[in-house]
Amino acid sequence: MPHLDLKLRNIEVKRFTTAIAGPVNVHNNSTIKEVAKVEGKLSINFSYTCSYEPGIGLIKMEGDVIVQDSEENIEKAYREWEKSSGKGGKNLPTRIAEKVHNAILSSCMVESVIFSKEVGLPAPIPTPTVSLAKKEGQETKKSADTGSYIR
Repeated sequence: MPHLDLKLRNIEVKRFTTAIAGPVNVHNNSTIKEVAKVEGKLSINFSYTCSYEPGIGLIKMEGDVIVQDSEENIEKAYREWEKSSGKGGKNLPTRIAEKVHNAILSSCMVESVIFSKEVGLPAPIPTPTVSLAKKEGQETKKSADTGSYIR
């Protein structure tokens, strides 16, 4: 099981307009830019972009994900990256790529919520809503899969 450590190097937050009229589309994207093998680990250079359309704002982060795994898995992943780089694509093994992209998205989206508030952009993820109105004759049900949540 690989262990991942994410470090940010650059953060850019921009709001292009003061007025937000109509619907806002938010697009989140993570891109692996480069992979290097350093001291038996993979160093993965990435960029994350959260764009607010139409032309409302942008949050961009760049950094590195350090992947620690067995020497065999690190070597295999690095060889696959190098082999696919010459063919126009850049690929890591699916198991590692999924973990890396999920780590980038989950970490950067949390940071994006904070930064979006600082410049007056909507949160890049849907916020939960509460509805207290009950329909007549309808009982409140507890869902079995949310029993451990604080209410």
